[in-house]
Amino acid sequence: MFLYEVDLPETDRLLLKHLLGGNEPISQVHRLGLQFKKLMETKQAHELASWCADVENLLILSGFVWAIRQDFAAIEEAFLSEWSNKQTEEQVNRLKTIKRTMYGKANFDLLRLRVLAQNWTGPPK
Repeated sequence: MFLYEVDLPETDRLLLKHLLGGNEPISQVHRLGLQFKKLMETKQAHELASWCADVENLLILSGFVWAIRQDFAAIEEAFLSEWSNKQTEEQVNRLKTIKRTMYGKANFDLLRLRVLAQNWTGPPK
């Protein structure tokens, strides 16, 4: 079982262990997800086609595989590229989280002030 390849708090780890132990399809999807993550982290683009072939018959992941195959060359290149938009995605996610805490009622000016105020360290010395 690939349970310990995921860094989780103990309570979440117990829930995951319960889910994986009691349901083979959930366990299979978890295992395949971890394999995909490992392919990405180790930049094994040459294994992507093989992973897709193994997964395409699994109904729950067939849509995911279909989407990968729609632009396979770009996804394969993303696996190989040294560049990442992770930092950009993290900042966008942070802004969306701030906006969500404001119940979606923040216009750009208010959101800007909230972000600037959150990072305020005081006047220059």
